Amino acid sequence: MKGPGIVISLFGLLVLGGGIIGYTNTANIASLIAGSASGLGLLASGLGVLRRKELGFVFAPFITVLLTAYFAYRLVLGGDFIPSDVIGVLGLVALVLYCALPAKESL
Repeated sequence: MKGPGIVISLFGLLVLGGGIIGYTNTANIASLIAGSASGLGLLASGLGVLRRKELGFVFAPFITVLLTAYFAYRLVLGGDFIPSDVIGVLGLVALVLYCALPAKESL
């Protein structure tokens, strides 16, 4: 399951980086905590998918859907393009790729 695991891991790196950038731009500690927690959660679940662990398969789409829904909600409320629209679109792309990429079994 290399494809879906790599997609979720890359999305986790982007979310983690976004939380760090949000903290450096606005000095908002909540952005750092939320970005780090969700980014590290996505990285851990991406590695779980790569290692074929059951929790990875559960948490990867769960965290992605939660982040996408949260940023879609923020987009509707505030209308800000960055980060709401970018993370929302990237979350949808990651979720579609996670579900659509074929799982290659290596024996």
